[in-house]
Amino acid sequence: MLEKAGYMQKAKTVTIDEDGFPTEIIELVLDGIRYGISLEDLKKAIRGHVSARTYRLRINWKQYISATAGLAYLSGSGKALNIEFIDGNRYTVSLDSLKSLLSRKSSYAPVARLPMSSSMKCPSLAGSSQRMLATC
Repeated sequence: MLEKAGYMQKAKTVTIDEDGFPTEIIELVLDGIRYGISLEDLKKAIRGHVSARTYRLRINWKQYISATAGLAYLSGSGKALNIEFIDGNRYTVSLDSLKSLLSRKSSYAPVARLPMSSSMKCPSLAGSSQRMLATC
């Protein structure tokens, strides 16, 4: 079973991008940390064309996009958007709830944590990776 880790919502404040221009984003709140995904990139990712970059957000009088934290991409089944962070954490959001958020039928979309695979829990430090996975 998937564990609820946070939610997505439309940004309530103006967000400034890397070039200094205001941009629309979807806020992603996971474990108390705020991230953002550009609305334009998110729509392309939902269509399956590209992966959308996920940014860390910072506030200094206004909300700003900071460093890239990960990628968001359409799942293999096409029923969810998966978000994978550089630190290895993975999350998912149902495409139905995300579309409901984008069409303003709902105010948020719940995000669930994906379980880590056995290869992530027990990385290969030396020797054969198959031997390491067998001992986990």
